[in-house]
Amino acid sequence: MKNLPLPSFPKIAIVSILSLASVTLIAQQRPAGGAGGPRPGGTPRDEAPFSGMIAANDANKDGALSKSEISKLRNFSESLFDVIDTNGDGIISLAEAKGADKVDTQKGPPKRIDFEGKQWIADHAIGAEIVDYKGKKAFHIVGREQCLVYLPIDDFQDGTIEVDIAGDIFSGIGFRVRDKGTRAEKLYFRPQNANTDRHQNTVQYSVLGRRDGHWSQLRRNFPGKYESGAGIAKGEWFRARLEIKGEALKVYANGTLLLTVDPMLDGVTKGSVGIWGWDSYFANFKYTPAK
Repeated sequence: MKNLPLPSFPKIAIVSILSLASVTLIAQQRPAGGAGGPRPGGTPRDEAPFSGMIAANDANKDGALSKSEISKLRNFSESLFDVIDTNGDGIISLAEAKGADKVDTQKGPPKRIDFEGKQWIADHAIGAEIVDYKGKKAFHIVGREQCLVYLPIDDFQDGTIEVDIAGDIFSGIGFRVRDKGTRAEKLYFRPQNANTDRHQNTVQYSVLGRRDGHWSQLRRNFPGKYESGAGIAKGEWFRARLEIKGEALKVYANGTLLLTVDPMLDGVTKGSVGIWGWDSYFANFKYTPAK
């Protein structure tokens, strides 16, 4: 079976869900979150975000979403649409949406991508490619909340992580990454909220791989404790910095302290460092372990 064509703009590497022989971008299988249940990092409604969007927003009930229908959604960008629309017909079918939802459960060869002198593990990404974006050589990552792209290290505990980030929607950093990218402390930004009545939901702490660490659980049980506002803009570069020490995390954007989490939910652990996004650009990544 031949691979499906790549969209012409923007230029992104695409996973062909139906072609597990594709060497470039095929995701590795994740462990399940219990017999018959969802993965431990999500809640049931988060397990199928893309097909769920079709069910909720399919105005003409044809089982698909067009660009005009998807453009009304806050959490969708044009390039994310292009990635999921694997056959390039301008429509996201239910089959394509389900394929994107399940990409990180497929078996296939691992993906390794070189960027800024480091080799990144991108097994869980729907799409990943090095591109030019607004004056910077950038790592463009397309995925969803479980889509960590991380480095092959296992000894990062305390220190700092800095990276330039640009995106319209969910974009973040993972640290103390363990279990092949399925468990990590996470911090991410929602640029789509920054200049709206949801401003205070722009910065979010969560934990990938534990149900009580999912953002929805944290907001429900501890409103305002694990999120904050930020002076960032959709599609524009900003510099994120994390300071990690023991059980404490401090989050900065462009030098401004935005959020302090103490204690973090997973306590003190060691692992890798990484980045993730639904449709996000990253540049000038730097991590410095504490001495």
